Amino acid sequence: MVILADFAAYFVGFLHDVLVVPHAVYAAVIALFFGIVTASRPGVIVVPLVAAVIYIAALAVGPVVLHHAPLVVPGFDIALVKELIAAYIVFLVADTIVYAIKKAVLGVID
Repeated sequence: MVILADFAAYFVGFLHDVLVVPHAVYAAVIALFFGIVTASRPGVIVVPLVAAVIYIAALAVGPVVLHHAPLVVPGFDIALVKELIAAYIVFLVADTIVYAIKKAVLGVID
């Protein structure tokens, strides 16, 4: 129960972290890509999970590629699960918006 009570505060902190420049670029590119790739309404529920996993992987690999930092594998614990759920919620909203815009534009074109 404590985990659920603390998740709201964690989610607000996660949103603040996503708005930092390198994280925002990762999130925007991933959300746009997976929002455009989503082909159906059931995909809107499944695809953000893949986007969240890719986002967490990008956070681990990004500093290695850009700044030659040592690779740090995230620990498989409750913090990773919280981050995965928070990223899923963010990408669920972002991918749904991109998918809706894509469908609206394609509806006008057809």
